[in-house]
Amino acid sequence: MIPSILYDNPEEIAGRLEQLGVTEVALREAIYQGHLQRTRLTLNHPRNFPGLVMWGEVVAALRDQLRPLDWIRQDVGSFPVTVNESLNLAIAVASGDEATGNPYGSPSNRSKKGRYTVEAIEANRQMVLLFEEFMQEVKEDAEGNQTWILMHHTDTAKGEIRFELSLPADIGNDGKITSWSERILLGSISFDDDLVEILQPGGPDIDIEIRRKA
Repeated sequence: MIPSILYDNPEEIAGRLEQLGVTEVALREAIYQGHLQRTRLTLNHPRNFPGLVMWGEVVAALRDQLRPLDWIRQDVGSFPVTVNESLNLAIAVASGDEATGNPYGSPSNRSKKGRYTVEAIEANRQMVLLFEEFMQEVKEDAEGNQTWILMHHTDTAKGEIRFELSLPADIGNDGKITSWSERILLGSISFDDDLVEILQPGGPDIDIEIRRKA
């Protein structure tokens, strides 16, 4: 297992985010906008709809927030990402389990991922291995983008949304992320809303057969 580098110090977080071409304010605003749209739903909406709305609105808000920083939208099949072409970076959005945002936990995605997510994480792993061997040659030779995950978890008991921007290193056959190369903890957003029961979306993450690359 590739060891995880953890960023939970404010100065270290700000420095690493600057290297990645994003800001904590932009990421926090994306999560907040997703939550805000979700709170406008009622009990008459389908039970799995709040999770779907949260996911979709965070994706949209992230693209809005990062556009001034030279990020663009990109869709690979049903896998939406926000991409910085000059840095060869991509950011996807996913809901995480209760360990999300916990420096002592080992978080994973709550719903299993489709083929495009699996392939993006496999590409990350290959890039890490290349980096260890070839250092600077990676940026010139590696194909595709390094894909990070903006992962969020809504804790209704604590009345907060914890989130982090993290770089997945490996994913299991069940579509669950099993290890991370880096984790950037971004704190939490408190809320006082009476939320409709939150269930995870059934469409975007479970649309394609899970498989590993040979």
